[in-house]
Parts: sequence; C-alpha cells; structure tokens
Amino acid sequence: MGKILEDIYFTHAKVILLDQILDDGAVITKNGVISWIGPSDNLPEFDGKELDLGGFYLSPGLIDLQVHGAAGVEVSYTDRSGLDRIVTFHEKFGTTSMCLTVLPSPLPHMKKSLHNIALFAKEVRNGARILGSNLEGPFINPHWVDISQGRWLLEADLNELKELNYASGGWLRIMTFAPELEGIDSLIKWFSKEMGLVASIGHTRATSEQSAKAIDDGARMATHLFNEMRPFHHREPNAVGAILASKDVVAQIVMDGKRVHPIAAKIAYSCLGPERFCLVTDATSVTGTTDGLGKHSGRKISLVDGVAKFSDNQVAGSALTMIDAVRNTIDMLGLDYPTAIRCASHTPAKVLGMDDRIGSIRVGNHADLLVLDKSDLRVLFSYVGGKRIFRSSI
Repeated sequence: MGKILEDIYFTHAKVILLDQILDDGAVITKNGVISWIGPSDNLPEFDGKELDLGGFYLSPGLIDLQVHGAAGVEVSYTDRSGLDRIVTFHEKFGTTSMCLTVLPSPLPHMKKSLHNIALFAKEVRNGARILGSNLEGPFINPHWVDISQGRWLLEADLNELKELNYASGGWLRIMTFAPELEGIDSLIKWFSKEMGLVASIGHTRATSEQSAKAIDDGARMATHLFNEMRPFHHREPNAVGAILASKDVVAQIVMDGKRVHPIAAKIAYSCLGPERFCLVTDATSVTGTTDGLGKHSGRKISLVDGVAKFSDNQVAGSALTMIDAVRNTIDMLGLDYPTAIRCASHTPAKVLGMDDRIGSIRVGNHADLLVLDKSDLRVLFSYVGGKRIFRSSI
C-alpha cells in the first residue's frame, strides 16, 4: 500500500510549542501526523520533502468554536455551497478547525441547519476540519437576543433538546443555556453529563448563585464572556463572577478590541489563565466583505466601527479572524506568542476533549500547521493533516 500523503520535514523554523519557541527547529510529518520535533541540526534520516522555512514561525493551526459566517454568508441561513464559502474564507486566516454556529429560529429550521452542518462535516474535503455544530440557544434569555431570535426561544424542554441533538446527527458539540430558566438544570445535566457535550453559560441574566448551580450541573464553558450577561458588581457578581471564580469553566473571549475592553480582558486572563481563556471570533456574515453588509438571524447587519450591528445599533457579532484575535491578544494583553496561540489552539481543543489529536505541535497529533510571517504573523501557508489547504499570494 502506498503512502497516504507526501511526508514533509519543516526545517529552520521558529516552532511554537505550548510554552516555548524552539528556535531553528524542525518538525517531521508522516502520513499527516507529527512524527518528530527537534533542532534542525539534529534531523534523523528521513525520506520526504524538505520545506526550509528560513526563520518563519511554525504554529499549530487555530481552532474557532464560534463561527456564524463570513463572505456575506450566514451559517443559519445557507446551504452546502454557502458553508463552503464561509469555511474557505476562515482558512485564509489561520483557522484549521471550527464549529459552525447556529442561531435560534423556528424549531424545524434549526434542525435543518444542524443537519446541513452534519452532512458538510462528513465530507472529505481538502480544507479546515469541521468539528461540528455550536447551537447558541434556543434555551436562553430573551433579554439578550435581537427581536428576530426572541420569537423562537423555547422554555426548557428536554424532549426538544433531544430532538435538536438527534437532528445534528451526532455533530452537535456546544450549546448555550441561560441558567436562570425554570427547569434548565435537567437539560444541562443531560447535555453535559449524559451526552458528554459542552454546555455553555450565555445570553443570561443569571445571578452568581444560579450560574454556580449550572456549573455544578455540568456547564464548563461561557459564551463570549461579558457580552450578553449582566455586568460584574462587587455585591452581585452575576454570571461573570461565577465564571471567573470557577476552576472548571473555559470562557470564550472576543478579542477585537471592541466587544471587551482590554482592561476587562486582562482581569479575565488573570483569573482564567491560558487553559481557560479561549479565543473565538464570533464572526458574522460581514466578515471579509468589501461593503461591510450581511445578515444575522436573517436580518440585515452592517459593519460599524469594526463591530457587526443591526440597524437599531444592537451588536450582532464581530468581523474578526482568528489570526487577528491572536495579534490583538498579544498587543492588548502583552502575552508572548506561545501563550496567545495556545489560547486559540490547545485551549479550544481541550474543552472539546480533542487535545490528544489537534491544538498543539506534539508527536502524535495531526499535522494541522501554519507558517506565519515573523514580522506580523501573516498566514503564509496552512496545512490540515499534512495537506496544504492555503498558500498566500502575497
């Protein structure tokens, strides 16, 4: 039987590991898997193609758990070709794995969206990995959604949750819940403890006590921390306080410099550390458009001062890419390259239980790799499973 893939050895790279940079390092990939890491002057004998990176960075591929769209297309209201456009755009900016995120809509429509993602995820395509779907509702607080989504929110109903999970074909990975909803505890317990999936706290007016109860019930993520939550107060910490005080919850952070103030992000990082500070884009359909126009929940949105907004000025999401999230984290928080990249790769992989396969440069992991410019972290090449999926034209 012949080789599945061309084996590669990347040499003379600044290899970004979990907690350090290996200068003049080398990485060997065999059949799409990392098989050796070490100094370039100590390479073992190897039959493969050499790529001399000349001092460029070699980074693990970035993992985005919260993608609503790009290139004028919205995940919740598109078909297979639209999903491909979204993914192809994000591949250019360092994302090698992602969860496609579905918004509240009529129950049959949500089921259809989840089914479409499942079919797309099963495809064998030369591109980023589709890790599954992320369902942002419908068991959330109507105070923290736009009017179009609010019509489709549901009371906590375990049978309806099971219907949604079934429609996903086993590809649903993450779901947002508001801890204050009556009867929500049984849904969180079933989703997290019985199914082993990621229950996330978000779009909520929960108190700190209600949020702590949800964490005890199995919630282990927070959906875009600070946004669509009551603010932290020293006499009522609310959901934000419970999340930051927990030792178990991973918090999504949208580091576009608009959605979260840098000082708030610094406080969050001080509480969470790199293992629980998880970079996401929350990217909407306006991401990557020339006119800054798109749709969210089927409603028109536009890019205003770097933020995707509805016509009533309500925030819809971002126009962020993962590599920009990494850059902003380095610039705003003063983190070193390995730590910032870890928050965008190993941390999301770990919360999904996939860190033994993706999310870091280690022997035995899939060869999901980025070659980054040493001056500005521009993505020059992207690889998934040892296959090149993107090459910069600049």
